[in-house]
Amino acid sequence: MEHKIERKMESMFGLLGIIIALSFILTAAILTPGYNPLLNTVSSLGEGVAKTLFSIGFVIAGSLGIPFFIQLERELINIKESIRKLATGVSIFSCVCIGLVGIIPDKSYLDLFFAFHYFVAIVSFAGTSAYIGLYSYLMYIGSSLISYTGPKFKRYLSYLGMVIVIVFFLLIFSLQPIVEWILTILIIIWILITSIQMLSFKFFNIPGVYYKKADYPKALNKFEQAFEILNHLELTDEPIMKTLEENISFLKGKLQDSEKEKQ
Repeated sequence: MEHKIERKMESMFGLLGIIIALSFILTAAILTPGYNPLLNTVSSLGEGVAKTLFSIGFVIAGSLGIPFFIQLERELINIKESIRKLATGVSIFSCVCIGLVGIIPDKSYLDLFFAFHYFVAIVSFAGTSAYIGLYSYLMYIGSSLISYTGPKFKRYLSYLGMVIVIVFFLLIFSLQPIVEWILTILIIIWILITSIQMLSFKFFNIPGVYYKKADYPKALNKFEQAFEILNHLELTDEPIMKTLEENISFLKGKLQDSEKEKQ
């Protein structure tokens, strides 16, 4: 059952990464004397007394974001493959840049550092807004495409993704610190909701089959029927038989646990 655990862990990376990053960044803002989000940018926290917390927050967010978005690509199956791959490529590059945002400045080369910092910061915002927009588009059309067999993400998540793209352009034109903070918070909320929705689905290692916990009885019935059919056809040596056995065992165990909890 290692593949199931790995997929669950990859989804958890997004949730834990964004919670830890948010906690560290907000703590850095609180500890920085005179800090005002209306007047000061997020990046300016990297120059304050709590710059270490700022650094750790961004490094964690960037590092844990990579496996999370690779997993998200796997969830969005059978839908606009070119866009899906583009979104994942942009997300990985953006996560690397987010990690680089957390580099603490070297006082000996401040001019060079700030040029580098502002470059990766702009790329991070632009890339993040781009891949969120692309993923949101895939989530939106996925709910209506017959060919799409992945989890059904909530429509409001797609709308939030489009809002993020709009706010990014507002930031480019206004360059206001408060707009940067609004964009940062919206991005955090989008990743948080996405990771929670991914965790609410169970992937059974069979392309296109996703179920929530409430659907476990239906899933068990389908897997048992498929197992009986393959067994009747004497296809017991096929790899899918092992997968079916694993999932049947998993579902029976979960349903038994549920019955015990009710008692």
